[in-house]
Amino acid sequence: MGPIATASVPACLGGRYVENSNGRIPFQLALGTPYLGSMIRSGFIKARRVMTMVPAASGDSIFWTNGRVVEVGSGSDIARRIPAGTPEFDFPDAIITPGFVDSHTHFVQWALGRNQVQLAGAGSRIEAVARVATGVPVQGWVIGQGWDANHWSDPPTRWALDAVQMGPVYLDSLDVHAAWVNSAGLTAAGITRSSRDPDGGRIVRDSSGEPTGLLLERAVELMLPVLPVPPLDVRISAVLEAQKEAHRLGITGIHNVEGHAAYQPFSVLDQRGQLRLRVLFHHPVADLADLVGGGIRSGEGSAWLTEGGIKMFLDGSLGSRTAWMLEPYEGSRDRGMAITSESMASQAMQLAAENGIASVVHAIGDAAVRRALTLMEGLSGTAIRHRIEHFQCVHPQDLERAARAGIVLSMQPAHILTDIPLAERHWGARSAGAYAFRSLLNTGAVLAFGSDTPVASIDPRDGVFAAMSRSSEAITGSWFPEERLDLSAVIRAYTAAPAFAAGLDDRRGTLAPGMDADLVVWQTPAEVERADGSAFRAGHVALTAVNGEVVYLR
Repeated sequence: MGPIATASVPACLGGRYVENSNGRIPFQLALGTPYLGSMIRSGFIKARRVMTMVPAASGDSIFWTNGRVVEVGSGSDIARRIPAGTPEFDFPDAIITPGFVDSHTHFVQWALGRNQVQLAGAGSRIEAVARVATGVPVQGWVIGQGWDANHWSDPPTRWALDAVQMGPVYLDSLDVHAAWVNSAGLTAAGITRSSRDPDGGRIVRDSSGEPTGLLLERAVELMLPVLPVPPLDVRISAVLEAQKEAHRLGITGIHNVEGHAAYQPFSVLDQRGQLRLRVLFHHPVADLADLVGGGIRSGEGSAWLTEGGIKMFLDGSLGSRTAWMLEPYEGSRDRGMAITSESMASQAMQLAAENGIASVVHAIGDAAVRRALTLMEGLSGTAIRHRIEHFQCVHPQDLERAARAGIVLSMQPAHILTDIPLAERHWGARSAGAYAFRSLLNTGAVLAFGSDTPVASIDPRDGVFAAMSRSSEAITGSWFPEERLDLSAVIRAYTAAPAFAAGLDDRRGTLAPGMDADLVVWQTPAEVERADGSAFRAGHVALTAVNGEVVYLR
């Protein structure tokens, strides 16, 4: 690569061009080339403020080179020291933060789902079925995701789908804890009236005992052997496109929770040098024996793809009323479901820890949260931290236990935007312990924020808004306002905390000199720094850099 040369256009980029063997390329065009990483790994940005997440570094500007932060401070001071030809950017109305890491994604499912039937927001069964009617079979199946029947007057049934699609149909719920299948889909999986409910799951039936096409929790797994797996090249292509969208939204890394079919495209892209997201990959507990046998340990991997822990479920979800509770749901005798027995969960966690593998435990209801804490408190440490995913409802007696045990809490604030009415209806007064961000931080707990995409939008602006405002269209004012967080605490939960959870806080998560240059420029009104979450939500990403490479420029 030749030097960066000054030219008269484009003015918005300070007149910068990239010079390479093909001649001069306007900087914004270079951003679209597959060789960007080998061309640009340095930069100097002036902004309103740099939120470094460390007290020793502050200022309005940042300079980095060779993928590492060199200096944060006053723009006028730094400008005198940067090498000639360094790309310069001026964003006077923006804040700069470390790169955002989404700490809980089903990224490949989301990537593939962008081309499937989208059911999120369907206000009735009629509307959902109308969308399914337009679905085009792929590998013989119509696949969709995102339905939420909590406010429908008619329940999801196979017969409603049979009226619009003769071939097999499989539809994931919004919370991914239920599936809606038509008659052809049930037949393909061999599910009949004589089929038994699996442990930790339920085949919903009508009054005569016939399966209705609704499958809950582990019953969803009955469909997996017959569902088509997209070819590897399709998965790779989907991930590459989704990676671009993640960069556009300021996401430089993810903590992903999926199976082997999702691991493959990340691995291939890493080997090809095309992976530009930092991926911490958590495997399902079903793979534990293979991981142990293969000598895989948490924290191993490359600069882009790191081995995480093993993911196991202790309960279901609030939306499906399968979250496991200490006391029954309001107005019922139902306490939800314990998905994995205490003995099985304990054995898996112990075996994993003995072999250097962290535990990543799904727990939403207060009973599941209590069991997760009890099982994890005595585990030996690994290269990455043990963690509890979601931690949505915690009993007051259990509030301080995670901090004492050093367990990271991976939480998804954007769920507040849809869960407030559900929590009020099903948990009542227990909602005071739901998404208890401030109370948990006050105990010294580490909160790592994410989206749970495709359950919620991967756009982190929704999560920032939810954590700062705790409001939604469903209510007036703020829901348990004492649990709101300020901007700095929220940014930390998307940056420094995920790095700590991954055991990489010596390299990432802050913008101190020597740290990896993973950063985002957020064009936001000044009101965002006065605890106005709506101001951050109204802003946008102006620039994203990963490993010093500018991978997105608005």
